[in-house]
Amino acid sequence: MIEDTWHLPQGLWGRFLLSLLGGRLAYLALFMLVHAVLAFTTSGVTLLDVVELVLICAPQAILTIARAMNTGVLIASSLGLVVAAALGIYSLPTDGSWPGYGAWQLGAITISLFGFALIGRYLAAWATLIAVAGIAVGWSVSTGQGWGHGLALVDRHLGTLLVGTLFAWSLARARATFTAYQTLERRTRAQERAASARAGARRSAVEDVLEQAGPMLTAIAEGRPLSDADRRELLVIEGALRDHIRAPFLATGRLRDAIATARRRGVNVLLLDEIDPHEDPEVRTAAAAWLAERIRSAQGERFVGRVRSTDRGLAVSAVAGTLSEETTIPGPGAGENPLLDGLSSHLPASP
Repeated sequence: MIEDTWHLPQGLWGRFLLSLLGGRLAYLALFMLVHAVLAFTTSGVTLLDVVELVLICAPQAILTIARAMNTGVLIASSLGLVVAAALGIYSLPTDGSWPGYGAWQLGAITISLFGFALIGRYLAAWATLIAVAGIAVGWSVSTGQGWGHGLALVDRHLGTLLVGTLFAWSLARARATFTAYQTLERRTRAQERAASARAGARRSAVEDVLEQAGPMLTAIAEGRPLSDADRRELLVIEGALRDHIRAPFLATGRLRDAIATARRRGVNVLLLDEIDPHEDPEVRTAAAAWLAERIRSAQGERFVGRVRSTDRGLAVSAVAGTLSEETTIPGPGAGENPLLDGLSSHLPASP
């Protein structure tokens, strides 16, 4: 069968295609183009501008394609942005005039720090911008322009990052709320499906029992006297109803017929089902077949069969009179079926 669903490849190539299809690469190209134009039109094409562009655009490329940063990459990116800020600030004029677009690096760095905030790296974003502000103030003081001139270079970027941080935080909260809602919705749907499945199983069990009890109910409704055989059949029907409640995954097929036959000959059969609902159906069938064989040969007035799920498979036990038999039926891949190997033990029953 040919699948009609197309999947992106894994790894870096897959992330690159996802970035391209999602428009992130278009944003990265626009970011690089805008700041290249600002860098090369304010002071001409210089090696310093190229170095600054590389240091600033590298974190943007990582954020755009990977949308995440480990601690090592984050530290290296922050240091690169600080170095780019230092190179740009110390190349500004020192006559106290406003640099205009000559300080383009600061705006570009703030955009990258907003990206840090979007991936939840708030501390790194603010530590980087505070370091940049310290460099700007230190530069303005060391060049005799006063600390106010250096602060004026970065004050609006502090406000921009504050707004960006609040936006990123609210977006993260909204995403967490949406994820929690999705999880709750999936859990609710799973519970509804499970409840529907249980209701269907109950309806099926009721229909099965009513099918067995139909003739007897008709006889009672017609007022026909009940014979001893009829009363024994009512006990069989009553026991079948209990089995459907206590052992919904077992009381079917050959085991149900074997139990009914045993009850008709006067054996009090008690069936206990402690099976995981997700147990393999073939393993359940094997357990039922094992019990059916023991019930057919049961002697005495009482038979107790129990099946429970364990880490090794289904543990099945049968107690009839003074004899107790038990075995373990492994799940798929856990070994050979003990029914084929005859792995059962005969132990005296507990008093």
